[in-house]
Amino acid sequence: MTAAFSPVDAALEGLRVMRREPWAFLYWVAVWALALAAIGVIKALGGPVAPVGARNAVGVVRSYGPFAAILIPTLLALWVMNTATVYRAVLRPGEHGWHLFKLGSDEARIAVVSAVGTVMLLIFGGVPAYLLFVLFTPFFAAAPDLNWIIAFLGALVTVAIESWIAVRFSLTPVETFAEQSFPLTRYWGLTRGRFWRLLAAYLLVGLEIAAFFLLFAVVGLVATPIFGAALAWHGARILRLIVILGLLVPFAAISSGAAFVVPSTLLCACQAYAYRAITAARTPSGA
Repeated sequence: MTAAFSPVDAALEGLRVMRREPWAFLYWVAVWALALAAIGVIKALGGPVAPVGARNAVGVVRSYGPFAAILIPTLLALWVMNTATVYRAVLRPGEHGWHLFKLGSDEARIAVVSAVGTVMLLIFGGVPAYLLFVLFTPFFAAAPDLNWIIAFLGALVTVAIESWIAVRFSLTPVETFAEQSFPLTRYWGLTRGRFWRLLAAYLLVGLEIAAFFLLFAVVGLVATPIFGAALAWHGARILRLIVILGLLVPFAAISSGAAFVVPSTLLCACQAYAYRAITAARTPSGA
């Protein structure tokens, strides 16, 4: 018998975390806002600008020059801490600390799992597509007029296979956090028989994130002309600086912080809820 859980309840757990821990949530946003503001200040005070045509991830990293060696580990540490913090808020609600933001063994294990998962994705991520290409090559030769249909079907099958694998391993970080170890032999089995519920929960989380960014865009559309007028204002210089430093800069920093924290809270809380529900009623289940 498979331990069931509600995809809707799992998807809504992030909102419940924000409601239960409003000050913690604001603290998380503030930490990200300060970090991103510091990055902006470093950039404004003389960080080299990435040349045109190098606006990819590598180009952006290089644009910070030697500061990248500090900024990148800092952002990665914040991301890992934020992930563990949300897991902690769901799985250990009685635990306190200011405000569940820590950097210890739990975070180190999540970092290891995430790093290994990223490397595995880079190494083996294209394997399904390659195998399907080899499988479909005879069909390409036999029916050249249908190549685009075969390629389209191959792409769909590739996405389906990789999505299935990603969902099956999606609870690896939260299981590592909860078990305080690396239960390698149990990662795959934890999600056996729960693929569709997890997929539905993640799709609902995706809709929540899309709704948040839509609201984010609406607020931006309203605020842009206001801040534009403030920047173009040629009145008293001190008042203009007050408007810019007192409103524009904090708004930009807080908005950027929320853009990081809200999606991660929704997703990580969903994972933690699913893990808690599965382990609370876990029984041997079929494939």
